[in-house]
Amino acid sequence: MIYSTKTRYAIQALVGLANLKDAGYTTIEELSEAAGIPKEFLAKIFQELSKHGMIKSKPGRGGGFKLNEPPAQIELYEVVELIDGPEPFSDCVFDGNRCHANNPCPLHDEWVGVREKIVDFLKENTIADLSEM
Repeated sequence: MIYSTKTRYAIQALVGLANLKDAGYTTIEELSEAAGIPKEFLAKIFQELSKHGMIKSKPGRGGGFKLNEPPAQIELYEVVELIDGPEPFSDCVFDGNRCHANNPCPLHDEWVGVREKIVDFLKENTIADLSEM
């Protein structure tokens, strides 16, 4: 896997929100059940997504969560970087503690190229590309 389970769940949840037919709000319980994501884990993910303005929440009856912007404007890379941190693919595939430009491992130069392709792919694709819309 190229990113964390938490990021995978965040992407799945955002796609679930994008697929809402009436573009209304949905609850964590509904989305958790539909996506097969543990409710407590999803609640923590939604706290982060909400804090960074990717989703919005509405408390009370008829409330829940929805996307804060159109799915076509949410790059997959933006989600990965939000959840896994800046430059999420910067660590070496061999040993991130010892490998760097001044002391490269045998795979360093190849990994730099692969990493750039992954980042480009994630920046070129959006939540809309994964949704039913």
